[in-house]
Amino acid sequence: MRRIFSNPALAKTTAWTKRSDLLLIALAIFGIGLHTLSELTRRMNPQPHLSEKLAAAARTDACFHAIREARLGVGASPDVENDPEQSGLIGQEFTVTTTDRGVLEAKLTSVNPNFAAVFVQYFRELGLKPGDPVAVALTGSFPALNIAVLAAAEELRLAPIAITSIGASMWGANDPNFTWLDMESLLIKNGLLKTRSVAASIGGSNDRGRGLSPKGRSLLRQSADRNGVQIIWESTLEHSVAKRVEIYDLAAGPRGVRAYANIGGGSASVGTQQSADLIRPGISRSLKRYNWTQRGVLHHYAGKRVPVIHLLNVERVAEDHGLPITPESVPPVGEGEIFYREAYDLRITVPSLLVYLVLCFGVLRERHRAARAARHVVAPVLVSSPAAEPIGERSGG
Repeated sequence: MRRIFSNPALAKTTAWTKRSDLLLIALAIFGIGLHTLSELTRRMNPQPHLSEKLAAAARTDACFHAIREARLGVGASPDVENDPEQSGLIGQEFTVTTTDRGVLEAKLTSVNPNFAAVFVQYFRELGLKPGDPVAVALTGSFPALNIAVLAAAEELRLAPIAITSIGASMWGANDPNFTWLDMESLLIKNGLLKTRSVAASIGGSNDRGRGLSPKGRSLLRQSADRNGVQIIWESTLEHSVAKRVEIYDLAAGPRGVRAYANIGGGSASVGTQQSADLIRPGISRSLKRYNWTQRGVLHHYAGKRVPVIHLLNVERVAEDHGLPITPESVPPVGEGEIFYREAYDLRITVPSLLVYLVLCFGVLRERHRAARAARHVVAPVLVSSPAAEPIGERSGG
């Protein structure tokens, strides 16, 4: 055993192995230092169009406060359990004007003023300029998103043309005495918004309130009458789609509709629920060639090469832009990755990473070489001395 470890090659290999262990420890400590240095460079970088996003979100927040103040203390005051902030933007589960099923979590997620910043980003990505006509399909199902898209369009000095589906799904603006059109009029009266719907339909199935009681349809028509909004009442869904297109194009004038923004899943706007689910949330400059079960206004403009904005899957859109899902309270203005995003100083982090990788590669390569050299060292064969052999074997007897 003494001869083996006195072998110069093995002694050198063993010494390197011991040194490499110390180098690995030092390398780990050095890596921690580089990581700490990189973390010190982390900053919250403002995203593009920050001032416009903040202005649109602030206006949306002011609209939320106005609606909340209008709803507090009335007979159908907000439900504290289902609308913890008493925003007034979350309705009841069932009323005579409820057109369809709805998901409370999606409605609560939508009550976030920072969705206005998402629409600012969409409009900017499309390169829209002041005065560009934008056709907007509003819905009673998502009053908070209605406010957000109008606030964003007005902050960018676009020319939004709004048509509303008055009916609302569960948890939307389904109070017949305070529909989206009533909210819209309130916000215009308070000077918070300027855009008034140029027309409205009952909404719901077939865009004529199929599934509602006669009383429910009558109450929605009364909402349009008291707010001075033209009612769309066509014999078929296809005729309703054509009527909406006619109204949009007439209001847009010679400049034409430059973008189409859809809120919710209104049948006249997106067709059936299956068709709505096939449309990617956010911006689409063209639609895939599906065998659409029903075409709406969105399909019409997409076929004309007009870019469309589709916002139905609220939770997915919120997640994509760093907004909270079903927040416990209404988020403050300016909160979310849509405004600021974490970033590191690449002038420090990239060189640090490269230096660390080179050091790791060098140490591990030398350790591998030493281990391979140790495997090729041949240990001396120990030959027994004659004195240690048995006498019978030595004499051959």
